[in-house]
Amino acid sequence: MSARILNTVLALVLIGSGQQALAQTEPAADEAKPFVCFDAIPPVTALDIPSRYKDDSKNRSEFDAAANAAVEAALNPVDDFINVLVKNSNAALQITAAAEVDADATIDPAAEPATPPDLAKQTEIADCVVDRLHEWAAADALADMKTQGAQLSVPSRIGGLAMAYAQVRGLATQDTRQTDIEAWLTARMQASMVFFDTEAPPKSRQNNLRAWAALAAAQVGLLQNDVVMTTWAADSVKLVLCTATPEGALPNEMWRGKLALHYQIHAVGPLVTTTALLQPTFPDLLATCDNALLRVVRFTLKAVEDPKLVEAITDKPQKFDPPAEMKRAFQFAWLAPLATLAQEPDFTTFAAKFELLSNSKLGGKQSLLWPAPKDSATP
Repeated sequence: MSARILNTVLALVLIGSGQQALAQTEPAADEAKPFVCFDAIPPVTALDIPSRYKDDSKNRSEFDAAANAAVEAALNPVDDFINVLVKNSNAALQITAAAEVDADATIDPAAEPATPPDLAKQTEIADCVVDRLHEWAAADALADMKTQGAQLSVPSRIGGLAMAYAQVRGLATQDTRQTDIEAWLTARMQASMVFFDTEAPPKSRQNNLRAWAALAAAQVGLLQNDVVMTTWAADSVKLVLCTATPEGALPNEMWRGKLALHYQIHAVGPLVTTTALLQPTFPDLLATCDNALLRVVRFTLKAVEDPKLVEAITDKPQKFDPPAEMKRAFQFAWLAPLATLAQEPDFTTFAAKFELLSNSKLGGKQSLLWPAPKDSATP
């Protein structure tokens, strides 16, 4: 966990102020109901998945229906595990999170003080998450990646697992489980780093897949204070960002024809979040290649509202309906960590369109991880 997030979590625990999110939901609070850990999910030790795309789809924009279904079936158990982990990790953080205050609400001086946080329940929930992750670590889950498709798909899952764990690492009972989990996550990430450096297809080494690998390396590396891993993460962010055009388009996503805008958005999430995680240790990352990240964000938000900006580059109508896509708010959860890096009117206006910013692979409910900054300056 980054110093920023770790300090936030520790501070919340200490002050005891007495608020999940997978796609866009929050856990129901029932103080009288005892906590029961979720059922164990069998570890996925091997993945053997094909490409999602038709063999003759040179730009990987045409899905093969049968192959895509096979990929989803193989990955669903891993994604389901991440979802339930994040739900519980967020619930643990929520117990000591500062209350979200309505700035326009009238303060009642006679109101009763907030109920003290249930720290025992918080520990129970955290221990549940650590227990379930330890089961996967003990089984050496995700170690046997049998195909290139599996190798390319697993880093975002490693990142999701690591981000769920980072939230409860210091809240759970301290014992050997944490050491085992971190050794497992480190081994999985080291294998992914070798793959991307030596075996990944050329475009995959500089596109959204590399960005997701960077996020996983950043979070696992921060957990272990592994400078080699966090440096690889920072270098990977630079590798992707420095391909950006002056306008902010990412060529290795524009290559995807009718899916170009979709994949541009998919790349921005890990690029922003990794930069925010690494800001304390790599403060110059935001300025990489003439502030490429901010150019990419500006272009992406404009293109979401006007996909013709992307169509002008790809010469392909985009499979992207702005009103429908705006309902999929998880795609834009990265706006929360972005606000810790830079605040611009267009960013703030766009973020205000969503009541909740949440994405399980980015740690769930973003306001728990990235409290809204009071002041921020844009480079």
